[in-house]
Amino acid sequence: MKTRVALVLVVIVVAASLSTMFAQATHQDIKDGNDVKGKLDIRAVNTFGPVGRPGWEIIVSSRTTARSLRDFGFFLVHLDTFGDARPDYFALVSSNGSKLQGKLWRDHTNRPDRIVGKVSVSRPDKYTVTVRVPLSKMNTGGKKRLTYRWWVKTLFTGQNCRRVCIDRVPNDSALTESNGKPSPSPSPTDTEDPGLTESPDPSTTPDPTESPGASPFTSPTP
Repeated sequence: MKTRVALVLVVIVVAASLSTMFAQATHQDIKDGNDVKGKLDIRAVNTFGPVGRPGWEIIVSSRTTARSLRDFGFFLVHLDTFGDARPDYFALVSSNGSKLQGKLWRDHTNRPDRIVGKVSVSRPDKYTVTVRVPLSKMNTGGKKRLTYRWWVKTLFTGQNCRRVCIDRVPNDSALTESNGKPSPSPSPTDTEDPGLTESPDPSTTPDPTESPGASPFTSPTP
């Protein structure tokens, strides 16, 4: 009997692990109107991919090339993983003149931003940029922190955008996604919302994967 019970427990644990591993992100498709001047006016943002490696498909109003975007156009995905009032990471897509490239930055509060690593970038067509960000490269908070928030921005300087045109989706809020952590077992004394429990202070929690760098942007509070 003990052997049978142990076997059942093993099956339950393995099944839970597999369900977390293959869980899909909540695929959210957002439309955005013609509200910003310049070539990088966002028309839609679609999310895709598994929960551990989410992706964002950013569709803009005008055709662009890597050459035309160099030094003039940027795509950013901001990520709030600690649940406070500001982003903790951002994926930055820029052009080197021949192709687009992406890097993940740690957005510190009281010290310079640092590069965490590279992110995958692709271009299905001249209107679209896709970005994939592995959650494994980020500190996603404590064990009870089950979600993260995100929003997307584009920055463009050029004709009709002498002072930089910035488009943000959503316009004045953020969207929430699961970070793939299993929900903790409830206890009689545990009345806190798992998504809103206290998280490590982002200014004091080290990121072992970080490498030195100098961010070209200071990410504003959403």
